[in-house]
Amino acid sequence: MEISHFIYVVFVVAILLLIGAFAVLVKRIALLKEQNEQQQKQLMSLEEQLLANQQELQEVRVGSIGMGDKIKALVSAVKQTVSQQEQLASQDPQSRLYQQAAKLVASGYSVEDLMHECDMPKAEAELIYNLHKQSS
Repeated sequence: MEISHFIYVVFVVAILLLIGAFAVLVKRIALLKEQNEQQQKQLMSLEEQLLANQQELQEVRVGSIGMGDKIKALVSAVKQTVSQQEQLASQDPQSRLYQQAAKLVASGYSVEDLMHECDMPKAEAELIYNLHKQSS
């Protein structure tokens, strides 16, 4: 009977060890499930952040395209202005002289000042002075 008692004790100890191992495994599984849930939450947060970043990047792209279009329009306007300036520069020198005289009248020059600055006869200076003095 002693051997059967020994086998019985060994059997009980084995069962207790299995129950203990099972309890450790259950705790380990619960801990792994909790870690998995935390990682799932973190993954969802990172996915939301990625989506927000992608949307922001798309907005920046659209903005930069719009800015590029505006820059192209400005470059075109500058080219047109340069062309107009070149056309004005190549105009009749007499016309430029009258434009300068008109600016001088607008800034307060007298008939004598016009005659001296623009090297024009008195009658011409008076005519320009009277024309532009009336409009200002």
